Order: sequence, then structure tokens, then C-alpha cells
Amino acid sequence: MLKSLTDISPDEFEEIKKLAALFYTPRDIAIILEIDIALFVEGCFEEGSPTWQYFNAGRLLSETELRAAIMKLAKAGSSPAQTMATQMLMNSKMKMLDR
Repeated sequence: MLKSLTDISPDEFEEIKKLAALFYTPRDIAIILEIDIALFVEGCFEEGSPTWQYFNAGRLLSETELRAAIMKLAKAGSSPAQTMATQMLMNSKMKMLDR
């Protein structure tokens, strides 16, 4: 039987964070951890819920590492990294306007 969101243990929340950091989708994470897929996917988009917090924390931590690596390469003169950094800047500006 698949687990509901209330059955997720603290260790499983940490596993959600780790899997999200590897850019697994909510659906994939639910399958791996044997959690009801529909409930888990919904929880990942319910802002403020523990599921949303752990999923987004994992994803954003990896995104932070990637951005830092891109910026380091861009500052060292990598043309592809500079292009990516410029695109990150533009995307960031657009998101800030969107609030």
C-alpha cells in the first residue's frame, strides 16, 4: 500500500530533499519512496507544506551549486559560461518583475 503524506518520516523527507537535488520529478520521487503519486505531486506544489519545503530546498541547493560553478567559469573567461551567466541574470530580472 502506498504511503500518504502524513506517513512520511523525517528520514524520508531528507531523502526527498536528496532526490530533488538530483532533479528527480515529484512523480519519480513518489514512485521511488512508494508514496501516493497524486498526493505527493500536489504536496510539492502546495506552498508552505513540508513536502513543498523539502522538495524545493533540494532542488534549489543543487541549482545554487550549478550557478556558482557557472559564475566561476564565467569569471575565468569561459565564453559559454558567460552566455549562461547572462541568461541567468536576465531570467532573474524577469522573475523579480513577476514577483
